[in-house]
Amino acid sequence: MAKKFLVPVLAGVSALALVGGATAATAMQKNDVTLVVDGIEKTVALREDTVAEVLDLEGIALGDHDVVLPGVDTEVTDGLEISIAYGRPLNVTVDGQEREVWTTARSVGEALRMLNLDEADSKLSASRSQAISREGLDLSIVTAKDVTLTVAGKATNYSVPGTVQDLLTAAGVIVDADDKLEPAADTELVDGMAVKAIKVETKERLKNVELPFQKKTVESKKLEKGVKKVTTEGRAGLKVEKYTDTYEDGVAVTSVLVGSEVTKKPVDQVTTVGTYVAPKPKPVTKTTTKSTSTTSTASKSTSSSSTSSSSGSSSGAGLNLAREAMWVRIAECESNNRWNINTGNGYYGGLQFNLATWRSVNGDDFAAYPHQATRAEQITVANRLYAKRGTQPWSCA
Repeated sequence: MAKKFLVPVLAGVSALALVGGATAATAMQKNDVTLVVDGIEKTVALREDTVAEVLDLEGIALGDHDVVLPGVDTEVTDGLEISIAYGRPLNVTVDGQEREVWTTARSVGEALRMLNLDEADSKLSASRSQAISREGLDLSIVTAKDVTLTVAGKATNYSVPGTVQDLLTAAGVIVDADDKLEPAADTELVDGMAVKAIKVETKERLKNVELPFQKKTVESKKLEKGVKKVTTEGRAGLKVEKYTDTYEDGVAVTSVLVGSEVTKKPVDQVTTVGTYVAPKPKPVTKTTTKSTSTTSTASKSTSSSSTSSSSGSSSGAGLNLAREAMWVRIAECESNNRWNINTGNGYYGGLQFNLATWRSVNGDDFAAYPHQATRAEQITVANRLYAKRGTQPWSCA
């Protein structure tokens, strides 16, 4: 522990370390006497009988705090040395505690030795060599404190006067604005204080992050139904993330994402699923060739029957041509009235049926695909759908 000092009250002989021995005086007519006044020496020849008379002869007036040796009542003898030390007021503040003392010391260093405050590691407001005038001096003393300083996790004991900053200076430790210091630099040191300095560093860090690709499925009539094929290979992308990492005494404590940049976009993987269904073959109609030996009457009858059958088909038996003008107008918008159109987009014929809708109203009564049916047959199927949903399926209606 650092020493705790009690400032003594200096008085009289106890404050003077410059004592000369007094000698018994023998009455003589004339004596050689040495006077030492505040360290300045001179020799005089005189006939006075006592020290007091010598002081009067020299015009030396003593104050309440001045010291003379030997005492004023001492008889003067030949070769006597008389020492006079003037008292000086000293306002001493030790670790914040203030009091006034009187000292015969002529310098700060001498006064500290007399006051038992001459610790080499104390912090003084004046140099030890500074003179103390007879008017006195204000002196501030900060004694060293036993403290512990922890840097980078290692604790070291110090005995230092002043503030935390004085401790850091003594230890050769530099703390910048980013570092942590507990307590603050301007805190006065006290015995047993624990001071901790934490080195804080920030570093930038880049991190590569893979961006996964997505998987998509599309339909195509170019492949048979149920067939799947990867038509575009998926490729992962790349993103660069920027972090600010904070370290305390070399140990990472925080990591903050401050920005990112996509340097390579991912490519989606595309799988194509076939939807094409081959059309059903039309039934084959067998034709019977009549014998040439048939009578003319039979031939006429057959011809008449054939004509009647042909006439029945063209008359629209089983067809429904209601709203024909509307359907022609819609076909003009949908397909430019191309009733046999098949562009490969999944919609067929003049009224652009898709295959599912065509079959939902029994369009395959006439043909497997809409564009394979006649205009009248497509209108008939359209009227079937119209009975269920009106013109809602056609954007051109």
